[in-house]
Amino acid sequence: MKRVKTESLDHYGLVMGMIKELGIIDVVNKTVPIKSESKIISHGMAVAAMVINSLGYANKQLYLTPRFFEKKAIGQLFEADTKAEHFNKDTLGRTLDRIFEYGVSELYEKIAKKALEVLNLSPSIIHLDSTSFHVDGKYSNQAKDSMQQENNTTDNENSSDEDRPKVVYITKGYSRDHHPELNQVVLNLIVEHQAGIPVWMKPADGNQIDTKAFADILKEHIASLKNADEAKIKIIADAALFTSKGIQEIKQNGMLFISRVPAKLKQAKTILTSYNQSSFIQLDQNYQYIPYEIEYEGMKQQWILYKSEYAKSKEDKTIQKDYEKQKEQEEKLLAKLQKTAYFCEADANQALQEKKAQLQCISIDSQKLISKPKYKTKGRPKQDAKPDYYEYYWQLQIKPKENQLKQKQEQKSGLFILATNDMTLSEKELLDEYKSQQRVERGFRFLKSPQFLSDALFLKNPKRIEAMLMIMTLSLLVYSALEYKIQRELKQQNKTFPNQLGKPIQNPTTRWIFENFHEIQIVIIKEIGRQVVANLLQRNIFILDLLGEIYWRYYRIDEKKQKQGAQ
Repeated sequence: MKRVKTESLDHYGLVMGMIKELGIIDVVNKTVPIKSESKIISHGMAVAAMVINSLGYANKQLYLTPRFFEKKAIGQLFEADTKAEHFNKDTLGRTLDRIFEYGVSELYEKIAKKALEVLNLSPSIIHLDSTSFHVDGKYSNQAKDSMQQENNTTDNENSSDEDRPKVVYITKGYSRDHHPELNQVVLNLIVEHQAGIPVWMKPADGNQIDTKAFADILKEHIASLKNADEAKIKIIADAALFTSKGIQEIKQNGMLFISRVPAKLKQAKTILTSYNQSSFIQLDQNYQYIPYEIEYEGMKQQWILYKSEYAKSKEDKTIQKDYEKQKEQEEKLLAKLQKTAYFCEADANQALQEKKAQLQCISIDSQKLISKPKYKTKGRPKQDAKPDYYEYYWQLQIKPKENQLKQKQEQKSGLFILATNDMTLSEKELLDEYKSQQRVERGFRFLKSPQFLSDALFLKNPKRIEAMLMIMTLSLLVYSALEYKIQRELKQQNKTFPNQLGKPIQNPTTRWIFENFHEIQIVIIKEIGRQVVANLLQRNIFILDLLGEIYWRYYRIDEKKQKQGAQ
């Protein structure tokens, strides 16, 4: 038997500290209690374990959770007698099943509400967006029929379809990651503005249409997010929000909004094609703008046409690249045409007209139809022999449509329209608030990072996939809450933490803090019955002092755990 062994503690104590501070375990246990008292691991503990696994940056799937905890200081994070094998696939699977049975969004909303109270956050600005996750598995029409049948099945005579959660349909759809060949499930998120904490989540079918879904989300769920202390709540979203139905829901809920206007909208097309270049007003070194007052769906709005020089430079290169690619294809098309033999002038002319209709990037400067005599007899024809027939070939001179390229770049590059019904916003404020939509996009990037879990879900059961999406979102909540609290405390206490270059800052990322807690270990010396925390450096002590006693308890050894170490 080994006399000394080590267990990794690392940043997991910070994660568990935030889980405890936000009361996540208590909320889960109160909402979905264990039915049997003989179970060692409560659903709240199982949820905490999955969140720690998610934020462990070890890319371990659900069924590998026991292996993830094998060399971790699990007794320090949980109860002293907790073992890695307690968090097995069956235990975690049962927790995911209970989460689904209760309602994935409903449980998450309870946790998020408690988190906002603890962090003293009162959202007045929220962000709505969606993304897709690849699902590792085959889901056919037969699977869809099975899910629909399951949705229509009731547990007893007293339950109704409205009482039972519906299973999402896993299928191919519009892929945000440009993998249309893969099955997927969609996650809708609403994120608060100040700390980037997800306040609401809902899994959806893989073929969800955002323009319809966003309006439905406003209709069904936005009332629960309103704050009694705020006169109006402001929602920020991309162009999928800007539909007739979406605007009507915003009106009925008395909300403010900021959204990008779809370029295909009739009024938007008019603005994008008829603006006067001299009408642009300089906003800063990058942006110019032209203001408009519009009434859309019975709502007075300000629309601002923005032109970004930085975006124009990037988009010009993209348009140029696409133009060159298309031009090359058209040149090959006409080269093939000139090698093709036609047996009459009519066929040759028809073929030329068909090819002309396909040309976008080049034009035919001159054209000449050449006829070549053909003889059926072999060998060289006699001097006075008449041809049996003629073949016709085109000789073409072509040139690029450079003016069209420049016109396309002028019309499309760097231009976009933002709309709002908040008539008090300046052009700069409107742009800055829309840019804050990156908060929810940052959350999606976090969830899809290979260092987090993966954008491919390995569960085969659609119910558990939905529940796992909640766990993933909960992990984002814990991560964002930690970042918010650390940055808030640094600013309130007028302190700094060194960044990667040693420069003092007040806005370190949670990931950077996690890296600074790497290789903190619990050393268990069985011979003398002692446990000690090793490699706790001054920078770790600084962060723990900043966060408080709830976090310190995971980096100290209490008497109960000292006794456990002697066994």
